Amino acid sequence: MFALIRGTVEDLSENSVLVIIEGIGFELLVPYPGKIEKGKPYTFYIFEQWKEDGVNLFGFTEKKDKELFELLVKKVSGIGAKTALTIFRHMERESIITAIKKGDFKSFSRVPGIGEKTAKRIVVELGGNIEDYVERPQNDNVLTAQNALISLGYSGESVRAVLKDFDSSKASTVEEIIKFAIKKLSNV
Repeated sequence: MFALIRGTVEDLSENSVLVIIEGIGFELLVPYPGKIEKGKPYTFYIFEQWKEDGVNLFGFTEKKDKELFELLVKKVSGIGAKTALTIFRHMERESIITAIKKGDFKSFSRVPGIGEKTAKRIVVELGGNIEDYVERPQNDNVLTAQNALISLGYSGESVRAVLKDFDSSKASTVEEIIKFAIKKLSNV
């Protein structure tokens, strides 16, 4: 099983790159081939797809792209690796996350090959998972405070934005974190 490939890009095509490592060439299907330069070294995080006729390797220069790609493939029924790659070719990672968080299935409907039902399925089936993927609080007290603030009626998006500014390296109580966040949220 491949997890990571580090090597020099020997060749580029519309959909893939050829990476040379110690004289062996690996063809990787990539979401953003226009952002990759021939002759330069890259690290690719790999998603493998085993099929009857062979193995497809999907390469991502950012680990978070690979993780989101995996969520699409593994958690959304009807989305295979090639469809997920098409989504990535038409939407950046942050656009995908924002569309899911806002329930904006129409953004996905604009991707070739994605119908309205599939677009809605992406939003519904990843809606709960995407929050864990996007913003993982750094400690349990921050998570507890975040959940408490959301249950008090603050939007998840604004709470997470405020808690990004909180220095979670300090040993703070849940109460201190909540006070910090409410003070920030009331100034907005």
